[in-house]
Amino acid sequence: MKEATRIFIADDHQMFIDGIKALMHTSGIKITGSANNGVELLQKLSETEVDIVLMDIGMPELNGIETTNQISLKHPHIKVIALTMYDDPTRIVKMLKAGAKGYVLKNTSKEELMEAIHTVAEGGVYYSDKIIVKTMQTITTESDPLSKLTEREIEIIRLIAKSFTNKEIAGQLSISEFTVNTHRKNAMRKLSIKNTAGLVKFAIEQDL
Repeated sequence: MKEATRIFIADDHQMFIDGIKALMHTSGIKITGSANNGVELLQKLSETEVDIVLMDIGMPELNGIETTNQISLKHPHIKVIALTMYDDPTRIVKMLKAGAKGYVLKNTSKEELMEAIHTVAEGGVYYSDKIIVKTMQTITTESDPLSKLTEREIEIIRLIAKSFTNKEIAGQLSISEFTVNTHRKNAMRKLSIKNTAGLVKFAIEQDL
């Protein structure tokens, strides 16, 4: 007979922990413990048999991202599934880089949470559909620098690369020199470019 998957819950809201325990009471899942912050979790993992940690991100003392990093280093056999309300790309990417094998939102259904647990327990990875979309959007933005810019900023970079002055650009686009300069600075900030020469180089590389 296959042993039940041993789950540990890390969340700073005891009511949520109690709810998960009740949800899994008849699901063949064994809850081996819980903790309200990352420090407490790491202490208990040394004395508890655990297969998967359901990890909240916004915890006190040591947040879920930092705790997942520690688990990856100290307990590599333990798998982590982020179970959180955060769906912003920054936290998603950081959590996955920390070693999480799954990412599920707290408003998910019991069926999806169980699917995530079984998938990760069997050696797979599980990300809810919304998380996949958010992550892909982030990857696309990072790989396509033009997606960071507005159409007006691209237009101004194109004219700068053609050696137009701010005054000439302003006249051609029917905007003020101040506005031209503001768009130029915004583009440089978004692209982490420090001077006009860098903008010209960028324009050449992007075939503008």
